[in-house]
Amino acid sequence: MTFRFVYVFISVRFRSCVNVCWNILVISWKDRVTNEEVRVSTGQRMYGSERRLRWLGHVIRMDHQCIPRQALHWEVPGFKRGPGRGRPRTNWRSTVNKDLLRTVITWNEVEVAAQSRLEWRWSVAQCSHLDVS
Repeated sequence: MTFRFVYVFISVRFRSCVNVCWNILVISWKDRVTNEEVRVSTGQRMYGSERRLRWLGHVIRMDHQCIPRQALHWEVPGFKRGPGRGRPRTNWRSTVNKDLLRTVITWNEVEVAAQSRLEWRWSVAQCSHLDVS
């Protein structure tokens, strides 16, 4: 099998799956339906911030010598984007900061709560209903 054959095979299968889902939801490709509307109509919810917060707890419990733990607080020395260079790139830390602001938890509280897995799971579970994105 060549790469092209496998790629076409997967693309056709994926497309047919999407078409079946559209038929179930009675959605035409001409309709302008957002992902959020589809999620609401199917009763699904986003797990994005919940997964990020769970991973954050895992990283905080890591040893300080581990690379993910070091990368959590790492900033590139001497790197500044000048004015007029557009919007800064979104990184994982800034996304987690937004999640924490939405859940009203400070970094100090995160450091303390994440040391206990049970307490951290409870904190993330309490915050998961606030997940909008």
